Amino acid sequence: MVTEGGGGQLRGQSHDHVARLTRLLDFARAGESGDGASVRRLLTWLAGTLGGTVTLTGQGGEPLTGPASRAEAAAHRELAARAGELLGQVAGGRLHAAAVDDHHGQLRLVALGRRTPHPVLAAALPRPFDEQDAALLGQAAAVLALLLKAREAEEHRRNAERATECLRLAVFQLLMGGDVALAQRTAAGLSPGLLDADTARVYVLELPEHRRELLVRACEAATGERALAVRCAAYDSQLIVVAPTTRRGGPEHGAGHGPGHDAGDHDVAAALHRIVEERPGVFLGAGGLHPLAQLADAYGEAARALAVARYRPGRVAEHLPQTRLTALLDPAASGAWAARVLQPLDSLPHHGRGPLLATVSLGLEFTAVNAAKILGISRNTVRARMDRTAALLGADLADVRARAALHLALQMSHAAPAPAADDGAPPAGLERLLAAGPVRDWARELLGRLAAADRDLRRTLRTWIAENTAVEETAARLGVHPRTVRDHLRGAEQLLGRRLVPGGGDLYEVVLACAALEDVDLGSRPGCVMCAA
Repeated sequence: MVTEGGGGQLRGQSHDHVARLTRLLDFARAGESGDGASVRRLLTWLAGTLGGTVTLTGQGGEPLTGPASRAEAAAHRELAARAGELLGQVAGGRLHAAAVDDHHGQLRLVALGRRTPHPVLAAALPRPFDEQDAALLGQAAAVLALLLKAREAEEHRRNAERATECLRLAVFQLLMGGDVALAQRTAAGLSPGLLDADTARVYVLELPEHRRELLVRACEAATGERALAVRCAAYDSQLIVVAPTTRRGGPEHGAGHGPGHDAGDHDVAAALHRIVEERPGVFLGAGGLHPLAQLADAYGEAARALAVARYRPGRVAEHLPQTRLTALLDPAASGAWAARVLQPLDSLPHHGRGPLLATVSLGLEFTAVNAAKILGISRNTVRARMDRTAALLGADLADVRARAALHLALQMSHAAPAPAADDGAPPAGLERLLAAGPVRDWARELLGRLAAADRDLRRTLRTWIAENTAVEETAARLGVHPRTVRDHLRGAEQLLGRRLVPGGGDLYEVVLACAALEDVDLGSRPGCVMCAA
């Protein structure tokens, strides 16, 4: 017969047991996502509930809960020493459980999972385990085994994601380096036929830091297998999306022109626009349509469009090829000039010329460090290729005007026009090309936008270019504070709709617009031999 007091005690024990089981179920539910912190929380709770020390160890006594504090590391070493050879026998599968009684109290070891070597749950109490303690330890071991399995599955998933990200980046870097065939073969591991296209458009999104991971996943889900989404290796805040498409029509539908290509990237564009519309703090820049071999140009356009998007209310900007200098130059004359400028590079072996030109194209758009990250090579390699190009061309590429001329030559060389017949007339140099009526009209319209400001931004701009974009020297020449120069440049960027700092294609175009109106003398500095070529 059970007394009233005894019945109350049993009911209390039963209530405690149910509460413990409920708490274990809570840990199990919390750890379903593979959250490694759930294991540590459960061990902390178990130690407090038992009133002893609890660890999760490997066969050698190492902790399996991640980085341990000094106290935790000491506890692991102490329990491993007390367990002795039993720890190895339990971890190795020879024993499922074991107990040690010594002057410290009692230590119990329980193997987790089915695969050997087993993780081992070790619990030490200053007293013998009673029936409830032993039951709780066994139940906790079962839950821990599930949590560890979930954590392992999550680690496998993350490893697979990282491998996929690395593969995407490798494909993008191959494209940026001009190795289209290898990029296409590599991309087949992501999605068969992903890059089986004539042309592609590049989009660059800028994502707020506090929501970056969620937005990257949203972009990847939105583009699916229709595009290549790559985390930018140079800028952590940016996501690059390469949307392949198949051109329709004949050769008149060239790179960068709107009609004449199918709607292959329209769904991608619509999905990215929705992401921008629905999420504050996201900006989108879109480049023009380019052959896959010219993806570096497409990326440069998208990056410049992103800079413009930061000033737009809708936070979206697209590259407009009809407003660009390259669309206004005479194709035959400018192509011949570009071929003449780049002719010294023809002495390079064919297998080395492509990577060098791809590196130079990015080296003109970005710093050596960022160009190296984008291409997946060392910054010393980028600098060495830039120096070699400068030596072959006889140009000082530290000069912004020489860089602008080379950037234009590389752009115009893509057209590869047939050599013009020799009519005895001297070949056109860059200054002559820029003196053409349509080019001067374009330059007047572009630089005329600066008149909307209540400050003489054009004077600051041409002085800044003349001083090779050195702010301190520009300020000294103008007799103003460097902060004033920077403020004027920011104002010019907004009115021109082009990114001037830290440089790149937009700046080079403005330099050439200034040269077309004789605001800037292309041949006034050493190293500008290409300008007068």
